[in-house]
Amino acid sequence: MIGCLTIKHFPAWAISLIRRHDAVRPLIVQEDEHIVALNTAAEALGLETGMTAARATVLCPSAKLYVRDSVAEFSAWEYVLERMNRITPFMESDSLRLWFKATPDEIRALTLYLGASVGFSTYRSTAWMASLQANQGGILTVPEGEVNSFMDTFPTELLARAGFSDSCIEGLELLGCFSVGLARNLNKRHLTLAYAKEGDVLFDILHPTDASPVSLFRPAPFIRKRFTLYVPCYHPSEAMPIVHRLAEKAHADLKSKSNIVGQIRIVLYLEGCPSMRSTRLLTHPTARLDAITRFAERLATGMFAGLRQKRGRVGIERIELELAGLLTGEMIQTNLFGERLRKLTAAVSKVHRRFPRALKRGVVRPGAHFHEDQSGYTTWE
Repeated sequence: MIGCLTIKHFPAWAISLIRRHDAVRPLIVQEDEHIVALNTAAEALGLETGMTAARATVLCPSAKLYVRDSVAEFSAWEYVLERMNRITPFMESDSLRLWFKATPDEIRALTLYLGASVGFSTYRSTAWMASLQANQGGILTVPEGEVNSFMDTFPTELLARAGFSDSCIEGLELLGCFSVGLARNLNKRHLTLAYAKEGDVLFDILHPTDASPVSLFRPAPFIRKRFTLYVPCYHPSEAMPIVHRLAEKAHADLKSKSNIVGQIRIVLYLEGCPSMRSTRLLTHPTARLDAITRFAERLATGMFAGLRQKRGRVGIERIELELAGLLTGEMIQTNLFGERLRKLTAAVSKVHRRFPRALKRGVVRPGAHFHEDQSGYTTWE
């Protein structure tokens, strides 16, 4: 069977992971002045996606409001891929859907850790629908002989989680299709004429044939530096100079490629014990050597403290430092430009609502007879 992993309200989940946000405190994410994602605490207070950010903050003043961050989402999804790749090498990532080949028992712990939703089925589209209906941290399996019965009970309103528009969902409900399976009698031509590309996707969901095997995963590029000790070390003071040296060598490669790092990973190979691995997602991606060294040192210090508490005196035979989640300057610049534009639009909208017709914009009138008439101002609608 094929598995599909999704994370509901992923923009909010990504920011909470990067910012280390407490899950008890409500968190909402806005884009274009509207809420696009929220965490479980905010959802429990009655907040919903689609409402304006101003209304959400009035209804819940304690909620932490963030602007959608594409860089944070990229780094968080790379983190998910890296964690899943430890379990299985057969993965495919498709627009925040992760197809994989593994058993439910193998990924149960990771599903709970990430708070993800996982579905299993013979067909990819059915596994995707199952992951959308599964609870947070839960796994839902649909056997091959129960695909039609599963779709007969799948609520049409849940298609919004799959990216279907409100007009498509409302149209199906007007036809009496309050569950997706009731639309099975509509042929592909009917669905395509009514809902365009969404109709094609819906037809493929109702008549699944996509049972192709999951291919081998190719990890994203990253920088890895390692150092093997001839004699195992047992104290952090002996290993910390090695971590600093690995950070310098990794930074040299990072500088030559003109990339920015979003994740730092350290792997400790222990004497007679399984290796330890830890990852730090950076709140602000950086290419500075001092920042990379500082985060690597903190990560290694925490690993040494945990190692001493769990296993006592254990020797370290090899240390690896990885710089992952590599970003380009264009990705960072695009995100900053979008953030500035959203802030400017929000400021202009507030002024326009408070002082209607007060904002003016310049216009040029080509062909004006007099010089003073060639330019002027008009109301900014």
